[in-house]
Amino acid sequence: MKRAIVVYVEGKRELLLQFGCLYTSYRSIQSKDTDLVVFGPKQTLELLPDECIKIEYDSPYHNYPYLNSISCIASSQSDSVLKNYEYILRTDADTFLTPAWNSFYPVHFTAGLGKYAFDSEVSRKLKDLSRLFGLNHRGIHNIGTSHYGKTTQIKTVCELSLLISEYILAAEFNETEGSWPGWYRGVTSMYSGEIAINHLIDSLVIDPDKLDFSSTSDDRIERHPHIHCWHTDEVFSKFQFAAGNYNHLRMETLNPSIIKDYCTFISLKALIELDIMKSAF
Repeated sequence: MKRAIVVYVEGKRELLLQFGCLYTSYRSIQSKDTDLVVFGPKQTLELLPDECIKIEYDSPYHNYPYLNSISCIASSQSDSVLKNYEYILRTDADTFLTPAWNSFYPVHFTAGLGKYAFDSEVSRKLKDLSRLFGLNHRGIHNIGTSHYGKTTQIKTVCELSLLISEYILAAEFNETEGSWPGWYRGVTSMYSGEIAINHLIDSLVIDPDKLDFSSTSDDRIERHPHIHCWHTDEVFSKFQFAAGNYNHLRMETLNPSIIKDYCTFISLKALIELDIMKSAF
């Protein structure tokens, strides 16, 4: 079995810092069956370590960058490389892998837990849009942003999700941003992913312990293969890290078996080892 972690990275300081941490975590777990596949503009890819599998792709969605990680997989540029993998994890740059990834082989399409459809208006709108498109919505809401499954499944979901996102952005949010936590433009890609997955995926597992687990947790790393940095200033915070507020910490004082310390340890290790991190700071 061959697997890939797939991300999109463009040359923004915060994304380069985040990717540096993801890459360092990937290198540290020494997975024998997983490649790190990176899509992005040519000038960005030139900054990244050569151990990555690099695919040149400049996303056209500059006004809505949340579609970057979807459109790159849906694009024709992905076909020649992704066909080499049986399973892929589509995720974001602000994530970490832990050693638990090396024994994480779910049988079914797996996602983390999303937090975007707790308002009855949102749930109703998602089902109404599914009917408008002639798609089946099975009533599964709050599907997380990271998706792990067979490559053919991930690509098909991305293709449909991209089309739905384009419609939602044009028809629903052309003149308004909406209002969080109600119907809101900022989570359009989550809406479209939910609609696509409900229609295309017969067996879905939402497992927040395995995907998109919080970087601020005191849990041990053994049960959590994939960590996501959410919008917080608590340790570990991608914002505090980007601000340089962890640079004074000593690695030997951290306990890398605990998630928040693990993320901090990996981020400091990335600062020491990677030129892209040093230049970003």
